[in-house]
Amino acid sequence: MNIGHGDAPLRLTPAVRIAAVLAAGYGFALVALAVVLATDWALHRGNVGHLHSLAAYRGVAYSIVACAAGAALLMTGSVRAWRGSRGLAALIPLGLIVAIGCVGELIDISTGQSVNSNITGAAIICAAALPAVLLILPRKDAAT
Repeated sequence: MNIGHGDAPLRLTPAVRIAAVLAAGYGFALVALAVVLATDWALHRGNVGHLHSLAAYRGVAYSIVACAAGAALLMTGSVRAWRGSRGLAALIPLGLIVAIGCVGELIDISTGQSVNSNITGAAIICAAALPAVLLILPRKDAAT
């Protein structure tokens, strides 16, 4: 229990710094994905550019907004973790990636997808789980 140190910054450990860098990297990847989706949609190229229904347009727009929001949360969480906070904002998108990815991988395995696809999905899940676990690790106040 923290008595007298209500908002004291947490200790910065190498694990926290690694987690902040990895979360920021994931944020940059989400920004890149949003830019690629928006560019393909605007220039009518790729799979996204050849959609012709209102529902498909809404799906692409939702994906772009979700990527941008996830990137904002990841960047905010990684900066706050680097400054001594818990970095809870980064845990939300990382947890969603792990939870949805685990369900998707189970579906891929049960429907007989290729081994390369399963390995790629597992690597993405592990890349999201590592910074989440590092941010959850217990840390003491910097003042103690």
